Amino acid sequence: MVKLDVWIRVIRTKFFLAGIPSVILGTVIAWYQTMTFSSLYLLLILLGITLAMAGCYTFNEYFDFKSGVDTAVKVEDMTPFSGGSRVLPEGLIQPSSVFKAGLVFWLLASVIGIYLTLVRGWIILLLAFAGLFTGAFYTSPPFKWAYRGLGEVLIGITYGPLITLGSYYTQLMTLQPLEHVIIPSLIPGLLITAVIWINEFPDYYADKKMGKKNLVVRLGKAKASVVYAILLIATYILLLIGALLQILPFSTLIVLLTLPVAYRNIVIVRKSYSNSQKLIPAMGGTIFLFISVTFLLALGYLLATVVSI
Repeated sequence: MVKLDVWIRVIRTKFFLAGIPSVILGTVIAWYQTMTFSSLYLLLILLGITLAMAGCYTFNEYFDFKSGVDTAVKVEDMTPFSGGSRVLPEGLIQPSSVFKAGLVFWLLASVIGIYLTLVRGWIILLLAFAGLFTGAFYTSPPFKWAYRGLGEVLIGITYGPLITLGSYYTQLMTLQPLEHVIIPSLIPGLLITAVIWINEFPDYYADKKMGKKNLVVRLGKAKASVVYAILLIATYILLLIGALLQILPFSTLIVLLTLPVAYRNIVIVRKSYSNSQKLIPAMGGTIFLFISVTFLLALGYLLATVVSI
């Protein structure tokens, strides 16, 4: 009998927060636009996204193990944020069990997606299918996006625009005004891309050896560290442009409080991109940045509904 803590490691529960902030953001933007809110639809979206993430993580565990990537990671390059859960390399569970669990999670997520499609409209099905197409095939054949240099971009689109738009549409059954949803959704999209990006640094040599040609492997660590900085800087530029064009309420500029964290992360990555252990504070800091920026962005919308800013 496999222990519960082993399954918790497999489904990467600590990374469930990757999908939740964008759900909250889309829901809050809907509230800001029309003062409309359904707790039932919010809970269903949260549950569906969580199940879909669990499916993605288990599939990634299975296919990275099968490809040899997880077993090729050197001890000195292992971090709490990269290299998989190590459950399969340690022989704590059968690979087939992990694969079957992924199928079950995706089936349950699909049931919720179908229900929401029936009660809220076909756009839900379109967005859910797009998420399935990018997430289920992140490391699995035949597409293996992460091995083709497309994984980072697709993850950014999925965890940014797709989830935000889906949450917004579930509340209002419309995507209008589209630019007022797309622009803010790009902010968590850029930051989750940065999370994936920096997590690929410790796995660089293992990925390169096993043919996992993600963008960090293709660019090399030095150039990739520059791109990491660009991703973070672009987040704040987009925020400022959105506020100046009155696409985002000015109260969302509360996000600027996170600038010191972003600066610290950039400095660490630029100085220590070749040392996996020294990157750990920036890896954790990037996850914190993604979560805090997205929630502060949502808070900015809530403040704008109370005070005319």
